[in-house]
Amino acid sequence: MSLSISTLEKRARQVLGVSPEAGARAIKKAYRRLARQYHPDCNPDDKLTIEKFMLVTEAYEYLLRHKLPGRNSLLVAGLTPESEEPGERYARWWMEHFREFF
Repeated sequence: MSLSISTLEKRARQVLGVSPEAGARAIKKAYRRLARQYHPDCNPDDKLTIEKFMLVTEAYEYLLRHKLPGRNSLLVAGLTPESEEPGERYARWWMEHFREFF
């Protein structure tokens, strides 16, 4: 499954909550705000918050440092900080990959 760069950029901007016209300063500001909100030190027992922090970090790395996400990236999976629970995410992933068999 190959995603175009524009799709990843749109998704990364959606995760950070910035407009397509936003520059580096706005991206950094949005990242810092979300990183504080979802940082694991502030929410030590919440695994979903840790995933949200990782997603926000991946989006920032992609937009400002042009670092492509890996194969198991949350950004590539299409998640957003408001996404569903892990069980629902697995069910959605399963249906996306194996729908044609049923």
